[in-house]
Amino acid sequence: MLIYLSMIEDAEDQNKFEQVYLRYKNLMFYVAHRILNDAQEAEDAVHDAFVRIAEHIDQVGEPDCPKTRGFVVIIVERVALNRLERRRRREALPLEEWTPTARQEDPAPEEEEVFRRAMARLSPRYRELLLLKHWQGFSDREIGKMLSMSQGNVARTLQRAKEKLREALKEEGVEV
Repeated sequence: MLIYLSMIEDAEDQNKFEQVYLRYKNLMFYVAHRILNDAQEAEDAVHDAFVRIAEHIDQVGEPDCPKTRGFVVIIVERVALNRLERRRRREALPLEEWTPTARQEDPAPEEEEVFRRAMARLSPRYRELLLLKHWQGFSDREIGKMLSMSQGNVARTLQRAKEKLREALKEEGVEV
């Protein structure tokens, strides 16, 4: 809790935050865990929510009132839903599991041709990133250095590329 209190300058606001923290931490964990179904993710969501509450403690009136309870619940719900969406995007397309080169056995020629056509539909940038990551085995950081991109930008662009590849494969009649 000291981390949060260090973000707040006014002693009265620090006291208000402490009351909010003690009163609602369990409720916030419950709400986050209900959304995320993962205790560690829920704890992280509660932490992020408390950071936001500390940043906006001036908007909190009386700590023990329905309005404050609603404010706290809305913040933790939004944080948890954002985390859930990020998790879904990260897990949306495990490319390694279905690429023809990832299998032990040789892919059928028609599978390879379908995959090539789907890859050809992608923009050159998406193709390049997918090939560097999944065929050459470079990490996001290494790709970022090669292409003068941040690691986060590499990850986001790869996710978009995977989504586009999934769409192209669906158009080819392959369900991924």
